[in-house]
Amino acid sequence: MNQSPNPWHVSFSYARALQNTVLKTWQGRPENVDAAQRALLIRAKANSLAQLGKYSAEGESEEAKKGMFVKGYTY
Repeated sequence: MNQSPNPWHVSFSYARALQNTVLKTWQGRPENVDAAQRALLIRAKANSLAQLGKYSAEGESEEAKKGMFVKGYTY
């Protein structure tokens, strides 16, 4: 989105991308908190790079590579 020059700053909501892997990692279990926090840091870095137009999926986990599209989902 931000790989080419724009006359204004272009942004996007990355909230769902931040939450998805973290919630799947955590699963509401206290023993998964550390792993979920690590996943959050990884997602935050990836989202930061995406906002700058510098994101690459190289090195992403298989879970993170899965799409989040759900047919018929109502937002």
